[in-house]
Amino acid sequence: MVYTVVLTSVGLEMAADMIMRLRQSRVHDVRVVAVERRSDVIARHFADAFVCIDSWDPQTFAQGVVRVAEAEGADLVLPLVDGDALALAPYVDTLAALGCKLACNRLDLVELLANKLEAYRLFTQVGLPVPDWRAADSRERLVSAVEQMFGLYGEVVVKPANAQSSRGVSVVRNAIHGAQEYLGSREVHMDYDTFMTRFVDVYDALFPVVVMKRLREPVHDLDVLAWEGDARRVVARRRRNTALPNEGHDIVASPVLRDLGRDIARKLKLSWLVDCDVMFDETGAPCLLEVNPRPSHSVVVSMAAGAPLLDDLISLARGMDIAADDEPQPCQVVPYRTMAPARS
Repeated sequence: MVYTVVLTSVGLEMAADMIMRLRQSRVHDVRVVAVERRSDVIARHFADAFVCIDSWDPQTFAQGVVRVAEAEGADLVLPLVDGDALALAPYVDTLAALGCKLACNRLDLVELLANKLEAYRLFTQVGLPVPDWRAADSRERLVSAVEQMFGLYGEVVVKPANAQSSRGVSVVRNAIHGAQEYLGSREVHMDYDTFMTRFVDVYDALFPVVVMKRLREPVHDLDVLAWEGDARRVVARRRRNTALPNEGHDIVASPVLRDLGRDIARKLKLSWLVDCDVMFDETGAPCLLEVNPRPSHSVVVSMAAGAPLLDDLISLARGMDIAADDEPQPCQVVPYRTMAPARS
């Protein structure tokens, strides 16, 4: 029986790979309908069908996705970016009436996770490990928090509550002079004086912000597939380049990170496939940075290593059992460029 999956925002770098892996499933006969706001995305050539919804308004886009799901007889809608998860979460019942499931957690949780400040409050409340942090909703409080935490730790990170993909993130540390972009990302590193004289004004339009202790690189990604608070699969991977996750990962066998993934799923009562960002402090203890309410943009790394995450996600959506713990072996996963004939 054909199982139709609608993927949203397929303009992501690894979306074509994800589509191919879905269509090549050994467990399910998957048909993929790709949706994007632009028509010039490479991933369109790899899907069974492609629909352009030419609107950047979240509600208009979400309503368009619902119409696509109805027209295509979709069984599952899988949002790939935070904004799509936020926009689609209110339509879970509308989709259910069409016989279609939304691979997204409940709206109130998605709203909390999409806001870094509210997420940190939630993590702290339920007892998940987070770095030392402060909230700032004005320039005065921002300056005070940076002064205090820089005095304590010598390094500090400032990030807007609603920013995505390192937009507006400043790392204050005196190991450099002036300001410089970090490894080709949107993150900017600078010394203390540069932040106070040149960058503090930038946040007047970005409040509220989180001011937090800087942790040890590299970033670790946890792909957590959960069902009603039970983590059914946790894959831990260490980025080869902290700022650019699509430059390769090391799959790691870490009981500490696996237990953390299970704890995250249980304490947040998660379902579906989510992406957790973790770093370690100077004592070697893991700290949770983010829980993104959708799959990681680099989830195909874990799939390339042998973790059947999307197959398992579909199995859970269909009420089927998945194999007992089947973690991939430690290995390095590297990117490479290839070519394929376009399907359309």
